[in-house]
This record gives sequence, C-alpha cells and structure tokens, in this order.
Amino acid sequence: MKKRILLVLIMAVLVNGFALTASAASKPPTFVTVVMDGMKLWFPDAQAFIDENQRTLVPVRFVAEALGAKVGWEAESRSVPIQKDTQSIRLTIGSNIATVNDEEVAFDTQAVMQGGRTFVPLRFVSEILGVAVEWDSKTNTVFLTSTEQLNGKTDPWGRLIRTTNLPKNAADYPYILADVPNAMYEMVYPYHHEERYKVAATVAGQAEYSKQNKDIWMTRIKTFGSLWLNVDYRTIDDSWAQALFATKMQNSDGELRRIREYVSWVKENHIRIEGYLDPEPSMSFYDGFGSDHIRAHFRVRFVDYDKSERLLYDQWFPNDLRFEKGAWYEGYTDIQMSTNVGGDWGSTLKVSPTASLFSNYMFVKAAEKDE
Repeated sequence: MKKRILLVLIMAVLVNGFALTASAASKPPTFVTVVMDGMKLWFPDAQAFIDENQRTLVPVRFVAEALGAKVGWEAESRSVPIQKDTQSIRLTIGSNIATVNDEEVAFDTQAVMQGGRTFVPLRFVSEILGVAVEWDSKTNTVFLTSTEQLNGKTDPWGRLIRTTNLPKNAADYPYILADVPNAMYEMVYPYHHEERYKVAATVAGQAEYSKQNKDIWMTRIKTFGSLWLNVDYRTIDDSWAQALFATKMQNSDGELRRIREYVSWVKENHIRIEGYLDPEPSMSFYDGFGSDHIRAHFRVRFVDYDKSERLLYDQWFPNDLRFEKGAWYEGYTDIQMSTNVGGDWGSTLKVSPTASLFSNYMFVKAAEKDE
C-alpha cells in the first residue's frame, strides 16, 4: 500500500555519499523505481537507490528535467544549477551549503557525485519543485505527482495505460503501458510448448499471478540483478556468492560451487561490471515446460576485464561477442523463474538456476549522454 510522505522541513534531507560498489557484497544496492505522473523514468545509467541511511538518492538531472526544470553543470565550481519558473536551486558537490532562491541554506550533509552523476535525495528536489511524493515499500517505488489527476487509466502499479499506437501483438498482454516502447512487447517469446504455453494476457487473471505475488517476484529479480550485474574483482568475496545463490531456486549446492568458481574467475580476469534489471510485472508468461518468464529492461557495462570470456555468471554468455569497455548496453531480456513447490506456488517463485541475460534478448549500445 502506498503511503504518502508529508514533507515539511525539506532542507534537512541531504545525505552523505554512498559508493555503489561491492564492498558489502552481501548487501547489494537497493535500486528504486521512480514513476512521474504515471510514467516510469528510465535513467540512462546511474540508478536511483536507497542508501545505508534508508534515504532515496536520485541522479538529479533526469528527475529535475522530468519535472520541467532546466539543469546545468558548472565544472569549474562543481555545482549544479536547477531552474524551474521562479524556483532556483544551486547544489555544489562536496559542500553543505545550497542556494535556494538566492538564499544560502546550510545542511549537515552534502550532495554527492557517483559515476559521473550528481545524486541528491529525491524528496529535496521534488518538494522544492512543487510535486507530491508517495512511497510504495513493497516495490521500492517512488511516485511523483505534479497534477491533481492523471489523464488516463493506470495499472495496479500506478502506470499509465495507452490505447493508441499499439504493438502488433497487443492481445498477448493484459494492457499496454504508455512508457514502454512497442519493441519490448514485440520481442519474440522463447521456445514453448504449443499446447500448454500461456501468454501474459492469459495468466493475468489467475490467482498465482496476483499483484501480491508479482510484487515479491519483482523484488527478487531486482535483488538478483543488483548482484548479478554489479561485480568488482577488487571487492568480490564469498558473501557475494552466497547472496546471489540465495536469490535463485536452490535445487542443489552444485550451483553454489559454480558461483564460487565464477568469483575466482572474476578475480583472475580482473572483471568489473555495472548494471541493473528492471522487470515489468505485466509482462510475465508461462513457457509450457514448467517455468515462468518475466521480461525486464536492462542496462549493463563491462568496465574492465582481461579476457572477454565468462564476464557474467551466465551459462549462455556469448564469448564470441565483444563488448566495448566502459560503454553502456541496454535492451530487453526474459528472466526465467521457477519453483519446486506445487499447489499454491506463487510466493515461492525465484530466479531459475538457468536464468540468462542472453537466452532470449535484444540489445544495442546505448547513446552517450553528458552530465
């Protein structure tokens, strides 16, 4: 259930920097979904996340621009000017002084830079720019509302539904979201059993595919992705292996052994990866062979490595495919989910041991964007 956050003292919420590394491998970064007026904000690289103090930090440029503000970057002073109508904000990296409408305001913490992006607490920018904020703890979603009423119907997750410019296979889905491109819907389904296969529109009405269960699945996939796609040879350890293993359907300890072998390879091959998975709850389907699949948007970059082999813990990793070091790649993939429980299996669904980023997918090199 969404809980409205009433903000009064907005000038007391800037927080200390938090590096998105694997230094605490068993505690992956908790990435946050941001929905603005029913439309999900698709951040191009650095993602909104919850820090160790349980505050939500966002890359300020993309949120502020979605709110209609103009955002700049002054390299010499390392400051970020934000302007919307008569509202004026200036944040400076490493300083606890912000300027709001030409008045200096002191903070006990600072705006931070991470991965070339400036991060600030979501509540600070959103409240200054005049929008309401709601928080859904079940799905780690922040809802920003700048209008009194959304212009259109929304799905159970507060996303706007569109009825025009539909994908060719729109009938396969319970509805089509306004912020999801047709390419994601039209990506072909993986292999399936013709008689038992069920598309998203078919399973949507079944009890096991309830919002309650899907909320659990989405959280598990996000946690899996925040471990799976964030690897650093300098800090990875056995706690990472055990944490990744815990997100998956555990049929035997054999997979834990294989994950540990991958950890050793990460260290040997000097692998560094950054990325995330963002699953779509309305895009789940049954393959007819005992597994469900959930389509997800992903972004990943292979920061560094020696050999372009087994860069991910993924049995389908294409060793013959060359990734440009440091470049972001984005696309869509079907994440396989499974359970070893019969009957009321909904809440037990976890990431399958054979889940792959490259089993059924499409991706391109992402366009570069400046700060």
